[in-house]
Amino acid sequence: MVSGNKATIDPEAKNLTLVNVYEVESGRQAELVAALSEATESTIRHQPGFLSVSIHSSLDGKKVVNYAQWASKEHFEGFIKKPETQEQLKTFAGLAKSVAPGLYRVDAVHAQ
Repeated sequence: MVSGNKATIDPEAKNLTLVNVYEVESGRQAELVAALSEATESTIRHQPGFLSVSIHSSLDGKKVVNYAQWASKEHFEGFIKKPETQEQLKTFAGLAKSVAPGLYRVDAVHAQ
């Protein structure tokens, strides 16, 4: 969910969460982060049902995690079925050694 300009993780929200873990060759992490960020700004964030994307880089330089929130599974599936989305996914996969996507719900949040 997005509150103001900040993404929030809320177990009460009925959003769909995509967690996509990319394993990258040494030296390609920044390139993948840039590609994900550019695609999100130019097209993904304008899709129906899009809520947020957070992109994380592992400190060892070997992984990138894309944490995306969508209003519903139907919104996400509509986005994924688009030919232009498939082309973007191929570009991202081409920058990685492996890709491990998964769809999740938020069950609990514990914070200070």
